[in-house]
Amino acid sequence: MIALPLLALLVAEIGSPLPRVAAIDKGRALYMVQCSRCHGANGIGDGPDAPLLRNRPADLRRSEVLDSFSDEKLAERIRDGKVMRLEFRPESISRQAADTEALYRFLRKLPETSWKSVDAGAELYFERCTPCHGGYGHPESALPPGVTRRPRDLSDEVFQESVSDRELRWLVRHGRRGMPVVLPRLTEAEAADLVNFVRQLSPGFDLYDSFCSTCHGFHGEGATGALSSSPAPRFAFDADYFRRHTSDEIRQGIWHMLEDKTPSMPHFAETLSTPEVKAILLYLHSLPRLPTGSPGEHPLDERAP
Repeated sequence: MIALPLLALLVAEIGSPLPRVAAIDKGRALYMVQCSRCHGANGIGDGPDAPLLRNRPADLRRSEVLDSFSDEKLAERIRDGKVMRLEFRPESISRQAADTEALYRFLRKLPETSWKSVDAGAELYFERCTPCHGGYGHPESALPPGVTRRPRDLSDEVFQESVSDRELRWLVRHGRRGMPVVLPRLTEAEAADLVNFVRQLSPGFDLYDSFCSTCHGFHGEGATGALSSSPAPRFAFDADYFRRHTSDEIRQGIWHMLEDKTPSMPHFAETLSTPEVKAILLYLHSLPRLPTGSPGEHPLDERAP
């Protein structure tokens, strides 16, 4: 059952009377982009990055998590929570090598990217495509009601190479079996923007957005997105940067960044506003509760890992 005070507060803070379904959809989209890598598509702590964490991420659907604390307390913990440190094991080294190469390939694309079009496409994708394709192009295990056929993984490099921009523009405007038309129907210009964003979707984009954009900026511009506790990067990932650094130097820097990076809940204080956090909570409140006592670290546990 949705907590009505939370819905009222969310509406008041966002500043417009969002319908209940739209508010939940907004929270779901934010959750998939910001939370699902650790907490999983279903909120039970089984995301793709969960095996790399020393302590398993919290199962957010346990009754004692959502019902035992106020939404204000939960929102505070989401924005200002404790650090969860990575614990690299031998079997994760091969993944780190693959991640390094994927991130390198994404960085090399940054200087040639038309960001005005990509940003416009990102907004369209976020609003209309994430329910089926997820925040990073790969569909989550929890699909929207009525969707019976698993959507295509848009971040798959084989798929990206197999389809032309013209085919993608036609597809999002007209649809085909298994792929509905994007509604409201897109103009030619909107379809072009959306396709330009879809071309960014890749394992490297996923990694960059998750681990690098907070400090280096969403466009690789640097000096604009650093956390208040860290100095802003003084360089941009532009053409000059790649002229001054060899590919091996760049890969070495990526490797050490992935090795030393400490993902932490405090990152959300910089990337999510309080109304956005409450939208995520609204979405979690809409999900069926799971029995008390299921595995997963308690999100309000103050003990250091």
